[in-house]
Formats: sequence, C-alpha cells, structure tokens
Amino acid sequence: MSIKDTAPSAGPRSGAPRAVGVHFAGNLRQALLDAAVATLDEAGADRLSLREVARRAGVSHAAPAHHFTDKAGLLTAVAAEGFGMLVKYLADAQPGGAGQPADQLPALGRAYAQFAEENPGRFEVMFRPGLLHADDPAFQRAGDAAFQALRHHIVACQSRGWRERESTDALAAAAWALAHGIAVLRMQGSLARHYPDPSLSGVGQLVTAMAATAERPAQD
Repeated sequence: MSIKDTAPSAGPRSGAPRAVGVHFAGNLRQALLDAAVATLDEAGADRLSLREVARRAGVSHAAPAHHFTDKAGLLTAVAAEGFGMLVKYLADAQPGGAGQPADQLPALGRAYAQFAEENPGRFEVMFRPGLLHADDPAFQRAGDAAFQALRHHIVACQSRGWRERESTDALAAAAWALAHGIAVLRMQGSLARHYPDPSLSGVGQLVTAMAATAERPAQD
C-alpha cells in the first residue's frame, strides 16, 4: 500500500517530520500503519522501529507511540488489519454458483498463498504472537474471523457430503495448517526445491492432490 498524505503541497517533503503543532491533513493512524507495512516489507519486523515509521509517514517521532503506545501495539494493529485482508482474499476466491464447495478448496489455498506473497510484512507479524499484544481484543477478533471464514467453507463442504462424519474443527484446522505451510515453504523458497511448480497454480494442484487423497474410501 502507498502512504497517502493529503497535506498541502507546501508542507514538509515526504519523510520529513512535521513541526510540533502542524496538523496532519489525513488519516494519521492509517498513514502510520501503511508506513509500518512498508518498513516490514523492506526490513522485517525485527528491524522495525517507531522512529523509522514516523520518518516514513512524515510525522513527529512521538506520533506512533501516541496512537499505538509501543512497537508491539503498532504491530498488533498491522496484524489485525492483515487478518481482515485475508478474509477478503478468501471470500474473493469463492465464486458463486451451484458447484461443489469442496471443488473450491484449491482456490482457497491459492488465495492464502497469494495473500502471503503480496503482503509479506503483514503475513510475518500475523503469526508471530511474541511480537504482539496477543491478548488484544481487536487482534483476537480479527484472527478468529479469518479462521471462521475457512471453517464456514468446511461446513458448506460437509453439507454437500464431503467428509461429513469428521470433526469440522479438525478439518478446518488441517486445511489452515496445509495452506499456511504451503505459503511459508513457498515464500522461503523451500517448496521449489522439492516440487516442480511452486507457482500459485501449483499451490492449487497441491491442495487438489491432498483433497483427493482424503476422499479415498478406507480399505476394509
């Protein structure tokens, strides 16, 4: 995402902090989040500092702490926003129609991997609770909503006969673990060493293979 500063053109140049008392004409909280994401994408969570985020947003060094208290608070807000984005990625991967919900599982796997690829900084902090205020209610709600989006699809699959006798929560957790594992291995470059097609299409093929294997009837 780009940082949109709607201040007049006569204001401070990009990256230069505003003087005390100069109004930030725009959504300062979102500008700080966008600056944090840009820093995460370039340098990673461990090297992010509130001072650098403020510099990127063109505000005073005290602004991030005013809005988020500390680095963990800022990263928690980034992670919560990321989970909301992930829900949208998953929703966009499910076209309407009368097809079998189970046939859409590969598309969900691709969407998960695509989100990780296009949002590496967010993806990193979303699953590093040690860097966050993991007990933050907004963060917990956002994470739960993402899991429930996947769980609801599993419910739809089961309602159409796909593994209907198995635990919905177990299937949802397994699907999440599969999608997440593929996305991480793909981002790290490890998947390409052992699988000939690490593209997003290849991700869909991996999920298809696992789903097909899971549906094979048990042998007596």
